[in-house]
Amino acid sequence: MRRIAADRASFGVFLAFLLIPLSGIGTDIYLPSMPSMTSALGASAAQIQLTLTLFIAGYGLGQLVVGVLLDRYGRWRPMLVALALFAASSALIAVSDDLRVIWALRLLQGLLGAVVVVSKRTFFVDVFRGAALQRYLTWMTVVWSLGPICAPFIGGFVQTHWGWRTNFVLLAVFALLALALELAGGGETLAKPQPIAPREVWARARQILGNAPFLRGVLCVSVAYAMVLGWSMASPFLVEHVYHRPATTTGALALLMGLAWMAGGLLARALLPWSLPRKHALAVTGMVVFIGLLAASSLLPPSWQSLWLAAAAAFAIHCCAGLVFNIHFAHVLSMFPQNAALSGGLAGGLAFLLTSVLSTLAVSAVHPQSAVGLALMYGALLVVLVACTVFVMRPGGRAMAAG
Repeated sequence: MRRIAADRASFGVFLAFLLIPLSGIGTDIYLPSMPSMTSALGASAAQIQLTLTLFIAGYGLGQLVVGVLLDRYGRWRPMLVALALFAASSALIAVSDDLRVIWALRLLQGLLGAVVVVSKRTFFVDVFRGAALQRYLTWMTVVWSLGPICAPFIGGFVQTHWGWRTNFVLLAVFALLALALELAGGGETLAKPQPIAPREVWARARQILGNAPFLRGVLCVSVAYAMVLGWSMASPFLVEHVYHRPATTTGALALLMGLAWMAGGLLARALLPWSLPRKHALAVTGMVVFIGLLAASSLLPPSWQSLWLAAAAAFAIHCCAGLVFNIHFAHVLSMFPQNAALSGGLAGGLAFLLTSVLSTLAVSAVHPQSAVGLALMYGALLVVLVACTVFVMRPGGRAMAAG
């Protein structure tokens, strides 16, 4: 079996950065198609939004267990199988008219996406150490944001010209292309497989889950991404049903929000010398200000209120959310290098499960159909993040700054 070491890892880095956005591509490419899917499948908005929630839930559930499997069987071969099945499931969704089948396949895709992304996250921990590892982990979140940036913009164009099914055909093609590149130049990075010993795995998991800074970081990551997912669930219907704009507008706004997420990641790089509590406090303060401005925009004369004004405030909020996500996720991923796959799987699994719950609750409770509705959705999630802030800023939380 081919193996990849640090001195010949350039193509491996390329492959990792190609596949890490898979979860974002899988969730966002069909966002502009959601209103069209309600008509084509005879479903409600909530039923179509469930296809997104199930993918995120499967992605989270998969990460809870996939780390142990990747530590035992390696990173590369399980990832190859997952890519092949991801392509097949995308093709099946493209030809299906049964919403229950689509729900099941989306849940499966979330599980498969977890195998691919966790294997690529652990690539960096396997191959690099020290400053190089921190640098790649920071860039990892920036690169991940390329999925939410590019996918819905492409999806809006595809929806306008060829319909929602073609977006899932594109997902299948992307997975097959990545599979071909992996077969051509990929390889294994796990130096020593670890046998599956349930008691030992449980002991290691308890050690990780008993670490308070780890859990605080995971919760902060969850709230930050829930803000983004909440927008993703609400915006297609807000754009088409309230503001009566085409699917390409949903794609353009998703591109804008993806750029905001990337800006948050770049800001995290610029603020590397700052302590983690200081960066966290900056992001939360920014959220408070811009959520307040979003709510206040409803007081403007009707002629001044617009979709783009709300989107400008959401852009700033997502930039702050990207900063929170980046600083905390990079920290929790580097805390247990000796159990990289397990800790990465637990971190990602818990984070995305919590994200699916938090975003669904926020959107279901508020049904954001205006600037005030969006502000209420963001504000509800901000309350949870402020509660996290209390713990992050405690003296014990300052130990997190070492990350």
